Amino acid sequence: MKIAVFMGGISSEREVSLNSGKAILESLLKQGYDAYGVDVNENNLISAFTDNEYDFAYLAFHGGFGEDGRVQGLLDMLGKAYTGSGATASGVAMDKVLTKKLVAAAGIKTPKSFENVKVIDSYPVVIKPALEGSSVGIYFCNNEDEAKKAVEALGDKKIVIEEMISGDELTVGVINGEGLGVLRIIPKNEFYDYESKYALGGSVHEYPAKIDKKAYDEALKNAVKVHEVLGLKGISRSDFLLKDNELYFLEVNTLPGMTKTSLIPDLATLKGYSYDDVVKIMVDTFKK
Repeated sequence: MKIAVFMGGISSEREVSLNSGKAILESLLKQGYDAYGVDVNENNLISAFTDNEYDFAYLAFHGGFGEDGRVQGLLDMLGKAYTGSGATASGVAMDKVLTKKLVAAAGIKTPKSFENVKVIDSYPVVIKPALEGSSVGIYFCNNEDEAKKAVEALGDKKIVIEEMISGDELTVGVINGEGLGVLRIIPKNEFYDYESKYALGGSVHEYPAKIDKKAYDEALKNAVKVHEVLGLKGISRSDFLLKDNELYFLEVNTLPGMTKTSLIPDLATLKGYSYDDVVKIMVDTFKK
């Protein structure tokens, strides 16, 4: 079986994706798989998938085009097996607005949302793109003037406006419906921004999270429920905020980072899985 690790893409998370892909490829080769990497870019968006020889696609994309269902749909048409969630589930999970509605309907608490700047009844708020991740394009607004500037800066992008909750940043990993554990993120910066996520030493990962057991168990249960409600497959990682022992769901990642500073590799150790184990589980789960 020849494995192609598809990485890069054209989203704002391209560099992170390349790092994830390189680490995954290194693991596959170390484990004896016949694997090679494919850097997907503006010049080969379709041909990367149609002109290369491979039996199995290991997807290492993050963000739009790659994590949003378009690549998955193309691979479905090509009849190729691939890692992770299918086209529909990926598309739904990528849309933070739609995801919040489905998750809230399942009984999971989320931050209060506002449709537009004019209806905000209290500040501060967070304004961010609905279809991007990795804290790209996120604005923390303390008044209407800042909110209007944020909306203007985001242009035509679909956006999320929600109350800003100050609390513990938690993330929960799920592999094939199994909750891995809860990790608390202690960022170096005031907020868990792009630098905190990807710079070495940008944040401290506390795992298992040293929080109240009830909150820990609830976060684990809710992450598994999100995985099930959205029809996700393989790996997902749900982000939560914990304030005054109240848990708030933020978003879910269907192709979480697999770099050396990423969260899923840390969470996997709570179940005794090494980085290589996680990579192997993904191949074994989705190969035909």
